[in-house]
Amino acid sequence: MKNSALHPNISVSDARAAVAFYEAALGAETLYVITAGDVVIHSDLVLRSAAGESTFTVAAAFPPDSVAPEPGAPTPASFTVPVTDTDAAYTRAVDAGATGLSEPADWFEGFRQAAVRCPFGHRWYFVTVDDAVSAADVQRASDAWVAARD
Repeated sequence: MKNSALHPNISVSDARAAVAFYEAALGAETLYVITAGDVVIHSDLVLRSAAGESTFTVAAAFPPDSVAPEPGAPTPASFTVPVTDTDAAYTRAVDAGATGLSEPADWFEGFRQAAVRCPFGHRWYFVTVDDAVSAADVQRASDAWVAARD
Protein backbone atom coordinates (compact mmCIF):
# COMPACT_ATOMS: atom_id res chain seq x y z
CA MET A 1 0.00 0.00 0.00
CA LYS A 2 1.22 3.50 -0.80
CA ASN A 3 1.42 6.07 1.97
CA SER A 4 -1.26 8.72 2.09
CA ALA A 5 -1.94 11.39 4.70
CA LEU A 6 -5.54 10.16 4.91
CA HIS A 7 -6.74 6.78 3.67
CA PRO A 8 -10.56 6.65 3.71
CA ASN A 9 -12.36 3.34 3.66
CA ILE A 10 -15.46 3.38 1.46
CA SER A 11 -18.15 0.79 2.15
CA VAL A 12 -20.31 -0.11 -0.83
CA SER A 13 -23.00 -2.60 -1.79
CA ASP A 14 -20.99 -4.09 -4.70
CA ALA A 15 -17.25 -3.61 -4.25
CA ARG A 16 -16.20 -5.17 -7.57
CA ALA A 17 -18.51 -2.87 -9.50
CA ALA A 18 -17.43 0.10 -7.40
CA VAL A 19 -13.74 -0.51 -8.09
CA ALA A 20 -14.47 -0.67 -11.82
CA PHE A 21 -16.54 2.52 -11.57
CA TYR A 22 -13.82 4.46 -9.71
CA GLU A 23 -11.29 3.38 -12.33
CA ALA A 24 -13.55 4.58 -15.16
CA ALA A 25 -15.01 7.68 -13.50
CA LEU A 26 -12.03 9.00 -11.54
CA GLY A 27 -9.09 7.42 -13.30
CA ALA A 28 -8.19 5.58 -10.10
CA GLU A 29 -5.63 2.81 -10.30
CA THR A 30 -6.28 -0.39 -8.38
CA LEU A 31 -3.21 -1.45 -6.45
CA TYR A 32 -4.68 -4.74 -5.20
CA VAL A 33 -7.89 -6.52 -4.25
CA ILE A 34 -8.33 -8.99 -1.38
CA THR A 35 -11.32 -11.30 -1.32
CA ALA A 36 -13.01 -13.77 0.99
CA GLY A 37 -14.71 -16.10 -1.43
CA ASP A 38 -16.48 -13.85 -3.92
CA VAL A 39 -16.65 -10.85 -1.58
CA VAL A 40 -14.16 -7.99 -1.85
CA ILE A 41 -13.13 -7.34 1.75
CA HIS A 42 -10.36 -4.86 0.91
CA SER A 43 -9.02 -3.09 -2.15
CA ASP A 44 -6.52 -0.29 -2.31
CA LEU A 45 -6.85 2.32 -5.03
CA VAL A 46 -4.71 5.36 -5.77
CA LEU A 47 -6.07 8.58 -7.17
CA ARG A 48 -3.72 11.03 -8.81
CA SER A 49 -4.99 14.57 -9.21
CA ALA A 50 -3.84 18.14 -9.58
CA ALA A 51 -3.05 18.22 -5.85
CA GLY A 52 -1.03 15.02 -5.73
CA GLU A 53 -1.75 11.43 -4.86
CA SER A 54 -4.17 9.83 -2.39
CA THR A 55 -5.16 6.30 -1.61
CA PHE A 56 -8.50 4.89 -0.55
CA THR A 57 -10.03 1.52 0.19
CA VAL A 58 -13.20 0.12 -1.34
CA ALA A 59 -14.82 -2.87 0.35
CA ALA A 60 -18.12 -4.60 0.79
CA ALA A 61 -20.23 -3.30 3.63
CA PHE A 62 -20.29 -5.47 6.74
CA PRO A 63 -23.23 -4.33 8.90
CA PRO A 64 -23.58 -3.36 11.64
CA ASP A 65 -20.03 -1.93 11.74
CA SER A 66 -19.83 -0.68 8.18
CA VAL A 67 -22.77 0.15 5.94
CA ALA A 68 -23.10 1.38 2.38
CA PRO A 69 -25.02 4.61 1.83
CA GLU A 70 -28.56 4.28 0.54
CA PRO A 71 -28.67 5.55 -3.06
CA GLY A 72 -30.17 9.03 -3.05
CA ALA A 73 -30.13 9.38 0.75
CA PRO A 74 -28.08 12.01 2.57
CA THR A 75 -24.50 11.01 3.34
CA PRO A 76 -22.41 12.11 6.32
CA ALA A 77 -19.25 12.64 4.26
CA SER A 78 -18.15 13.54 0.76
CA PHE A 79 -14.93 13.51 -1.21
CA THR A 80 -13.29 16.49 -2.93
CA VAL A 81 -10.92 15.88 -5.82
CA PRO A 82 -8.80 18.82 -7.02
CA VAL A 83 -8.63 18.61 -10.83
CA THR A 84 -7.15 20.68 -13.62
CA ASP A 85 -10.44 20.61 -15.57
CA THR A 86 -13.68 20.48 -13.56
CA ASP A 87 -15.83 20.14 -16.68
CA ALA A 88 -13.87 17.16 -18.01
CA ALA A 89 -13.86 15.41 -14.61
CA TYR A 90 -17.63 15.91 -14.24
CA THR A 91 -18.33 14.63 -17.77
CA ARG A 92 -16.09 11.58 -17.26
CA ALA A 93 -17.87 10.66 -14.02
CA VAL A 94 -21.37 11.14 -15.47
CA ASP A 95 -20.44 9.17 -18.59
CA ALA A 96 -19.25 6.35 -16.32
CA GLY A 97 -22.61 6.24 -14.51
CA ALA A 98 -22.53 8.93 -11.80
CA THR A 99 -25.56 11.15 -11.23
CA GLY A 100 -24.89 14.85 -11.63
CA LEU A 101 -25.73 16.86 -8.50
CA SER A 102 -24.40 20.23 -9.63
CA GLU A 103 -23.02 20.92 -13.08
CA PRO A 104 -19.65 22.63 -13.41
CA ALA A 105 -19.92 26.29 -12.51
CA ASP A 106 -17.74 29.13 -11.34
CA TRP A 107 -18.45 29.72 -7.68
CA PHE A 108 -16.39 32.86 -8.04
CA GLU A 109 -13.42 33.84 -10.21
CA GLY A 110 -10.69 31.25 -9.81
CA PHE A 111 -12.92 28.60 -8.19
CA ARG A 112 -14.88 26.15 -10.37
CA GLN A 113 -16.81 23.24 -8.85
CA ALA A 114 -19.11 20.37 -9.80
CA ALA A 115 -20.62 17.49 -7.83
CA VAL A 116 -21.78 13.96 -8.58
CA ARG A 117 -23.17 11.01 -6.67
CA CYS A 118 -21.59 7.72 -7.63
CA PRO A 119 -23.83 4.68 -8.20
CA PHE A 120 -22.80 3.48 -4.73
CA GLY A 121 -24.22 6.51 -2.90
CA HIS A 122 -21.09 8.57 -2.22
CA ARG A 123 -20.80 12.28 -3.15
CA TRP A 124 -17.74 13.47 -5.07
CA TYR A 125 -16.83 17.11 -5.72
CA PHE A 126 -14.47 18.16 -8.49
CA VAL A 127 -12.80 21.54 -7.98
CA THR A 128 -10.37 23.64 -9.92
CA VAL A 129 -8.93 26.41 -7.76
CA ASP A 130 -6.51 29.05 -8.95
CA ASP A 131 -3.40 29.44 -6.78
CA ALA A 132 -4.35 33.09 -6.14
CA VAL A 133 -7.59 32.13 -4.34
CA SER A 134 -7.37 32.83 -0.60
CA ALA A 135 -9.37 31.65 2.39
CA ALA A 136 -10.87 35.16 2.55
CA ASP A 137 -12.11 34.75 -1.05
CA VAL A 138 -13.79 31.47 -0.14
CA GLN A 139 -15.32 33.04 2.99
CA ARG A 140 -16.78 35.95 0.98
CA ALA A 141 -18.28 33.52 -1.54
CA SER A 142 -19.66 31.35 1.26
CA ASP A 143 -21.25 34.37 2.95
CA ALA A 144 -22.86 35.39 -0.36
CA TRP A 145 -24.15 31.84 -0.93
CA VAL A 146 -25.72 31.71 2.54
CA ALA A 147 -27.28 35.17 2.09
CA ALA A 148 -28.78 34.09 -1.26
CA ARG A 149 -30.40 31.04 0.39
CA ASP A 150 -32.23 33.14 3.02
